[in-house]
Formats: sequence, structure tokens, C-alpha cells
Amino acid sequence: MADSVVETGDDLVAVGGLPALTDFDPPPDTPIHPDCPTLPGSSLVGPLDLYGLAEQVLSAEHHLTNAQDPVQRLLLLTTLAWYNRQRDTRAALDMVTEAMGLLPYATGANERELRRLTARLLLIKAEAKALFAELDQAEALLESARATFRQIGDVLGEGDTSMTEALLALDRGQTRRRIQVHRNAHSLYLRAGDAMRQQIAQAWMARDALFGDAAAAEAEWGRVLPEGPLLEHPGLDAVAAYFHGGVCFAHGDFMKALRHYQRGCDQAVLAGQMRLAVLLAGNVGAAHANVNDYVSEFLWRERAHGLARATGWPAAVGQCLRGMGDTLRRLQQTGRARHLLLESLEWLAPFGRSRNHAIACQYLGDLELDVGDATAALRWFDDLLDVGTDLEQSDLQAEAQCGRARALTVLDRCADAVTAADAALDLVRARSDRWREIDVLRAKAAIHQRFTDLPPPPDMEPGDTASIHYLRRALDLAESIQGYTASADLLSALASAYEAAGDMGAALRWERRAGQARGIIHSREVSDRLLAMQAGFETERLKAEGEYHRQLAAAEASRAAALHEATQTLEMLGRIGQQITATLDAEAIFHALHRHVGTMMELDAFSVYVVEESGEQLELRYGLEGGRPLPTIWRRVSDPVSLVARCARERQEMLILRGQHEQSSPSHIPGTRFMRTLLLAPLIVGTRLWGVMTAQAAADNAYGEREKLIFRTLCAYGAIALSNAAAYAKVDSTLSELRATQGRLVQQEKHASLGQLVAGVAHEINTPLGVAFTMATHLQVERDEIAQAFNSNQLKRLAMEQFLDKLHEGLRILTGNLERAADLIRSFKQVSADRSSEALRTVDLGAYVGDVLKSLDPMIRQRRVAVSIDGPPGLAITTLPGLLAQVVSNLVQNAIVHGFAGVEKPEILIAIGRAGNDRVAIAITDNGNGMPPDVQAKAFDPFFTTKRDSGGTGLGLHIVHNLVTGPLQGTIDLASVPGHGTRFMITLPVDVAGR
Repeated sequence: MADSVVETGDDLVAVGGLPALTDFDPPPDTPIHPDCPTLPGSSLVGPLDLYGLAEQVLSAEHHLTNAQDPVQRLLLLTTLAWYNRQRDTRAALDMVTEAMGLLPYATGANERELRRLTARLLLIKAEAKALFAELDQAEALLESARATFRQIGDVLGEGDTSMTEALLALDRGQTRRRIQVHRNAHSLYLRAGDAMRQQIAQAWMARDALFGDAAAAEAEWGRVLPEGPLLEHPGLDAVAAYFHGGVCFAHGDFMKALRHYQRGCDQAVLAGQMRLAVLLAGNVGAAHANVNDYVSEFLWRERAHGLARATGWPAAVGQCLRGMGDTLRRLQQTGRARHLLLESLEWLAPFGRSRNHAIACQYLGDLELDVGDATAALRWFDDLLDVGTDLEQSDLQAEAQCGRARALTVLDRCADAVTAADAALDLVRARSDRWREIDVLRAKAAIHQRFTDLPPPPDMEPGDTASIHYLRRALDLAESIQGYTASADLLSALASAYEAAGDMGAALRWERRAGQARGIIHSREVSDRLLAMQAGFETERLKAEGEYHRQLAAAEASRAAALHEATQTLEMLGRIGQQITATLDAEAIFHALHRHVGTMMELDAFSVYVVEESGEQLELRYGLEGGRPLPTIWRRVSDPVSLVARCARERQEMLILRGQHEQSSPSHIPGTRFMRTLLLAPLIVGTRLWGVMTAQAAADNAYGEREKLIFRTLCAYGAIALSNAAAYAKVDSTLSELRATQGRLVQQEKHASLGQLVAGVAHEINTPLGVAFTMATHLQVERDEIAQAFNSNQLKRLAMEQFLDKLHEGLRILTGNLERAADLIRSFKQVSADRSSEALRTVDLGAYVGDVLKSLDPMIRQRRVAVSIDGPPGLAITTLPGLLAQVVSNLVQNAIVHGFAGVEKPEILIAIGRAGNDRVAIAITDNGNGMPPDVQAKAFDPFFTTKRDSGGTGLGLHIVHNLVTGPLQGTIDLASVPGHGTRFMITLPVDVAGR
């Protein structure tokens, strides 16, 4: 059975004009994509991500490390607590406590923003308390947060409060309240104009609707929530997958449902929605259970429990224990199942009569029926019915009535059993729950089989009993559901019904089918276990079939053994063939053929003859006898004596058995041992003869059919490999020339880039030097005037004071501009020296990237692009700085030239941080036009450019890729969304020399 869960979102505005909390926070109304974060649009922080993606968390953590100002630290702690509220709830609570302690010291913030922060911290704490089952405290905190948001007019904050309230309502079992607060949240988000939050709220509203009428929910919401991965955000994708999985589950399409749930679970983890991830992992297990795939089910149950155990949340842990208990029940481990189910009720006790509690009651009722205690089972199903009625969830009511019917039948309460079964049938048909209808029909069949005096159903076929009628309908329904396997119990029930009707032949047929079904399920269990261990399913299935056929042919043991050996030989030859044909060097091919032939068959001598280009002669290119190389010899293809020439002419495999009298044969190579068994085969691809391969043994009759098969196969692989090697050799010279041309173009591109750098820096230096020269000239004039007045004894005190003031200001301007010019020259000298050198050097990564940007300042200012660097100071790496400078400048220039057409406020962010103990990461992100998928796929290809008409060479990104993955020993990834910018993520070793 599928449960439900909610998550929340937030908006947070900076206090006192502070810069953005995280450079990955998007401006309002900007779609969020996990692979392409956008940039802040102003000094105020826009709406935070609803859940917080990993890179946003990392960026906020980097800011927090060095934050000293109380207001800035308060903002960062609030952001991280919000992002971590489900990733690490205890850590989030610690951050809330620290942030609350900073509130009195946030003197630079205005009162309204402080109240907003306070409300946000209360909301985080409320969600944490709800997750840890402290529900009354959560309610009080929730109301305090809502009241504050309303007082300051924060509509988004009030909407987020409703989303958190929905989580609380779920755990309290308050269905109507939960549905209403989701609607409230959607209305508030609509007023605030937050499109992403609107979609999230709608997705939860759609999931709420499934608990009533699944068909109506699908009709209403299926168009609003498209199937398949959504590009906007993994959090939205997770909730949408939850809805679509629920639709498929309700219709009995469990294979499609589990695919939705699996994708949703992965997306929920990416978005930090751990409560939803636990739920979806459990639902994958439930879908596997309904197709009788208990092994896969248990694996997913264990995964869900692992996720839940890490959180410590009672609702999540109880839910997982409950699912694992039911799995063990169906695997007939009733003692362990009872222990887990009762333990789950203890974890779920704080939540009262919730949906989680109701499903545990259902599973315990099923367990009591399995062990024969119908009275105890009825109590559990009665409890389930009460909770399902209170929650107004018809799927729970249907399960309860079906279970009651089964228990009442065993207790001989005929009328009550019939009433319960009819009520269950009405409920499942109203919901179009075909898979639940199967259980209800089985319950009705059991009633009629136990109470034979009941009136038969009106549409019963002549000659059938009521029990057979309902069971056949259940079987027809099971076979109509994709991926559903009719259980062996259903088939056995049919056999029993036919036996009770006196049709022993039909009873025997159905019992045989039941036995086959049990065997199929067992086989599927084994296959799925192997799949979970990441073994190849198809290979294992074929092996299982081979083993089955060998068991049937046990009387032919020797033949089976031979078949097994042949199968292994073919598998080995297939692997060998892959190795040989992957080689493009002829000498390596010869060595590989010799090694593998010698491994798989007796071998005293081996040789490969290659046909020369004219096709008239054969050269012994590779030959060994007893470990000694054979001399190079030639054979004419027309030679009437040579066995090798004959094999080449006839293009036929030859097996030669020679006697002692043939030792003086003209074909025998002088100085070599006499070989009694020779195997020769031509190396042919299509109609082209490439040569002849021989294997020789000194023993008589050394080669039989097995050896001929091995040799024939290896010859085929060898011929293909030689053909590939020859083709490669022909184009190698052309490729070498192309590589040389490409190398020259790359060098030209590098020199052109350096030339642009020189020109830009020269132009940039002219400005401060020109100002300094002008000021110096002006001060000289002023000095001459003062000197003239002094010499003529006309210098007045006021004029002297004015001159000194002008001199002070002029010297300040003069010094400032000269320092600026000197700084530009220093950066240029360092960057240009690095570019002309490939020596290792240890640099401060952030400072060095800043130097590179200074050298690009003319282009940056000309195009009015805002470029910023975010990273911790003192992050030192040992690398090739010249190559790193070229990478950074190429990427920045690429963004400026290609990315900002029509963008009003172009921005580039360079974020720097650690990526583990021995690596650093550099993310270069712009808010430009982005790239369509076809351009992304070719972005790093040489000579690919979208600006060829404007003089683009298509080598910029190709050079970047080669430098990063080559001498810099790093990786580079590209992510882009058309219309929303591009990000290049580079990782580099902290020490290239230590790699």
C-alpha cells in the first residue's frame, strides 16, 4: 500500500543590504535546474530553493566557514538549516539554536527582516519536531511561525507554513486538514507568483486526490503533471513520479508503477526529500510484492529501512519495519514477521490512528489469518476499517472489508461475511482497483465454498459452481494485468473448487498449473537476486535454462558434459575474439593469437603467413617452434609443394596427419622439429585473403573436432583484426597529418589568445598612465606658478595653502593610477609568463583566477559583464598555472562571445571549493542563453562552432577539454538549459605532481 508525505519550501530576503547568501540562489520567477544554477539578480537574496540542491548547500557552507558578521552568519545559518531540515535534521536543529542566539546581535538588520528570519527558524524547528514525533510542540511552533509571517505580509512564508502543516496532518491522520492546507499553500503561492512552488503544491494535491477516486484524479491531474522526467527540479519530478506511480498502482500496472517510484526515489534523494525517498523506496517494494517478486521486494524494503534508520524519524522507521514484516509474512517467516510488525506499531504509536497505523493493522490481520487465529485477525481488520473511515480513504476501507470477509468466513458468520465482501467489491470497483478486486473475488469464492446453500451469482456459467465462477473471474482479471503473475494460491484454490465439484480431471490440471506457478516464482526470485547483485539477467536466464535441459537429459550425462564444455569454450572464444579484434597493431595480433591457441589446444609450433600486396607471395611474418622464432621465409602462392600455398589457393581449412616417412618433405623447414599433426586455415574477410595460420603438434592425431572449431574461430577473429589493422595503417598517415594540422591551429589559437591579451592589457594600461601623465603636467604648471610668486616676493599664505591642497590631491591621483598600472603589469607578467611556460608552481587558486580575470578586464568591461569569484582564501594547489589560466580565460571569453546575446544583465560566477581531500572544484556559471542539446553534445569537438561566419575556429572549448583532461589531470562537465545559462564544472588534483 502507498502512503503519502509532504515537503516544504521557503523565501528568504537579505537583511541590511548584505550580498546573496549563496551565489547559486536564483532570482524570482526563474526556474531552478539542478545542473545549471542561476545567479542572483540583485544584492537581495531571491527565493531560496524549495529543498536545497547539493551545490547550493556546499556554497552556503563555504560562506559560513569565514562569516564573522552576526547578520551574515545569521542568514547563512538559517539558509543551511532550511536546506538540511531533512538531509540532517539534528544538525539543522543545532543551526537553528545558534541562529536564535545571534538574533540580539543582528544590529544592522531592520525589524521586519529580523521577524522574517525568526519565523523561518520557527518553521524549521516545527518541521523537525514533527519528524521526531513531537507533534504538540510542532503545532505550537507552526502557529507562531504563521502568525509572524502574516503580520509582516510574507505570503511565501505563510504558504511554506501550510506545506509543513500538511506533513503534520499526515502524521496525525487528519486527511481533510491535509487536503485543505495543500490547497491553501497553492493559493498563497499563486498570490506570490512563485511558479515552482505552485507546481509542487499541485503535485501534492494530485496525490491527495488518489486516496479518493483514482480514475477521477487521473482525469483531473494527468494533464497538469506530465509523465516522465521534469527538467525544472528533481523535487517536482519526485512528487510527480509519486502521483503517476500511484495511478499505475491503482490500475494494477505494477511494472510501470515501480519504474515511476524508482525514479521518484532517486530524484527525492537529489532534492533532499528524505521522507519522500523512504516512502517511495517502500512503494517500489510493494509493487514488486504485487507481482510476486519477493526477493526484489525485500531488497527495496531493506534500502528504505537503511534510509529511514539514518534519519531516526519514528514515522519513517515504523513504516519500513511494517513493510519488511509483511514481506517476511509472505515468505512464511511468521515469527520474525510478527516481531517486526509489533515493533512498527511501537514506533508509530505517537501518531495515533494515522494511515501508517492502519496499514500495520492490515498486515497484522493477514498474519493472524495465516496462523489460523481468525478472531484476532477480525479485531485488526475492524480497527483498520475504523481508521480508514475516519481518514475517508476508500482503499483502506476496501482492504478492511476484504479482510473482515475472510475472517468472518472462517468464523462461520455467513451473513456478515457476505455483507463485508459485497462492500469491498463495491469499493474496489468504484476505484477501478483491478488487483484488489482479485482478492475480493477470492474472498467471495471462499464464502460460497464454505456455505454451499447461498444463492449463486446471476451470471454464472452452466455447470460451474459459485466458487469456480468467482475464482475464474479472479484469474481472468489477474491475466489481464500487465506484469502480474497469478499466484499459486489462486490456482490451488481453483483446483480445490473443481475437486469439491467432483471434476477430478480439472482439479488435477489446475493443481499442476499451481505447481508450475510456484516453480516460475522461484526461478524469478533467483533471477532477481542476481539482478540486484548487478549480474547480467539475460545471461543468467540462459544458464538457468541450460541447467534445466541438462537435468532433463540426465540419462545422457556424457553428452550433457560435452555440451557444457562446448558452451564454456564458445563463451571463452567470444571473450578472446573481443580482445583480438580490439587490437590495431599487427604484431600484437600475432602474439595474442599464438598465446590463445597455445592455451586452448596442444601446440608445438605456430606460424602466421601474410599475403603481400600483389597477392602472389606469402611471407612468414610470425613463427615460433618450441619457443624459438622461425626465420623469415617466402612461399609463392603457386608453389605446388607448399601446404601453406595450397591452403591459400584453395581457401580451405586443412588437417594433415603425417607419417615418419615424410620427414624429408620439401615443405619441411630445415632446422625445425618434424610435426606429425598440422592444422592450417586461411585468414579471410569477405573475399579478401589476408594470409594463412598454422598450428602444429609433434604427436599423432593431436587435433580433433574440438581443436578444429577453436582454430577456425580464432582464424576468423585474426582475419578481422588484421583487416582492421591494415585499414588503420592506411589512414594513420592521414590522421597524423590531420593531427599536425590541428596542432598548428591550436598553437595559432593560443598565440592569438595571447595576442588579444597583450593588446587588451596595453590598452588598459594606457588609461592610468595617461591620467598620471596629465596630472603630473598639471602639477608642474601649478609648481611653476608658485615658484614665480615666491621669487617675486608675491607669494601669499592662502595661495600656498591652496597649492599644497592641490599637490596632495594630485599626488594621491598620480600614485593611485601608477599603482593600478603596476598591478596590471604584475598580473599580465605572471599570467603571460605562465602561458609561455609549463612549469609546475603552487598558487593560491582564488587569487590566481583573480589575476587571470584582470587580464581579461578590457573585454569584460566593454561587454558590461559582471564577473565575480566565490571561494575560500588560501586554497593552494600545485599545478601548471599557465594551462589553468588558458582554461579559465577561454571559458570566460567563450561565455562573453557566445552566451549573452539579448541578455540584459549578463553575469558570470566562478565558484571555487574543495571536492574531497585531494581535489578542488571550479564551477564557471553564466546566466546567458544556454545551449540546445545538439550543441552541448558537440561542444568539445574540434572545429565545431556556431560562430563560423563571425570568424570562430571551434577550437576554444576543444583546447579547454584537452588541457583539463590531459596535462592538468582533471575532469570537465558541461550542463546547460536553453534560456537559463550554462555551467562548466572542472575538478583538478590539489597536487598534479603527486598524481
